[in-house]
Amino acid sequence: MNTFAAYLTRLLLGRFLLMLVCLLALLLALDVMVNSNRLLGRGADLSDLGRYMLLRSPIIISDVIKIATLLAGLLTFATLIRHGELTAMWNAGVSQFGLFLRLLPMAALLGLLQFAVDDFAVPVGFEELRSWGIVRDNDPDEASLTEGVTWIHIGSDIVRVPTENIGEGRLSNFTIFERDGNGTLLGRLDVVGAHYDGGVWVLSDITERAVGRGLPRHSDTREWRISLDPESLRNLSAHPRNLSFDQISRFAGGDGQGTWAPYLYRTWLYEKISTCLVPLLMLLLCAALGQQSQRGGRVELLFLGGVAVGFAFFIFNGITLAMGEVGLLPPLIASAVPLVAFTAVAMSIIYWHELKNRPA
Repeated sequence: MNTFAAYLTRLLLGRFLLMLVCLLALLLALDVMVNSNRLLGRGADLSDLGRYMLLRSPIIISDVIKIATLLAGLLTFATLIRHGELTAMWNAGVSQFGLFLRLLPMAALLGLLQFAVDDFAVPVGFEELRSWGIVRDNDPDEASLTEGVTWIHIGSDIVRVPTENIGEGRLSNFTIFERDGNGTLLGRLDVVGAHYDGGVWVLSDITERAVGRGLPRHSDTREWRISLDPESLRNLSAHPRNLSFDQISRFAGGDGQGTWAPYLYRTWLYEKISTCLVPLLMLLLCAALGQQSQRGGRVELLFLGGVAVGFAFFIFNGITLAMGEVGLLPPLIASAVPLVAFTAVAMSIIYWHELKNRPA
């Protein structure tokens, strides 16, 4: 078992790295051409171009890992079929499920790679691009702003703060609209300044205007106990796909603070988890399709079927993810249904062949 597993892992790993490098180079070239005007407008030279490609690589790699896994799996099984090695494995007593078990080490390795890229490399690259000014506030990856104003949802309350007044652990000249659980406006707080101190935001120079309570009242200081810490403050306008798992958890839990809807954060929280299991599904699909193609030696059917089924999954996953982002599907269902459905289909195909070939 160890010999077969090591052999399959070596074949898959080599082809995966080849496909990853090729796809990354192609997509980086296209990305540079699309954003060339923005780079040249900032006076970018050759070193800046290299820096841009380095910072964009994690974001592209995150999307390419799944496709590279599918193509590497198809190439590996095509090689095994063409050289008769797959038949030799089955004749040696390796069943369909046994073959799949030998693919688990590679699937686990790719799942860990996906998690590491999404949780560490992507947030760092995105933050550097935003600090550099390449990612702007009107980009799709940023929360849409209205006339330089950021709107923050904190529990039932709504906060309006000019974007330029958001600093490192501080806010200035912003407004808090206090509401009850039904969304009814209770009052308005106009705050001149706020700073983060010992886990609590301290407001200063506050003017309170309560609904139906006559004249406004003024106070010098007031504590504002929310779970929005300075690190979360920096990530308010970033789309959840560009945040780490821990950062999304902060926005998805607690009092629901953030510039995006709470269900969008929860959808991407589950999506980050399910994405790590997609390489396992891709290899499972390749193993199931390999059985179909091996009997007739039709390698072209393996590629056509694999690409069709793989991209059908990506399309289905994109549709359910978009429905989860706008609240049409519960976050867990939007993220898990495509993975569960295609895994069930692949396992059913493998089990059917195992059952059919079992001795009477």
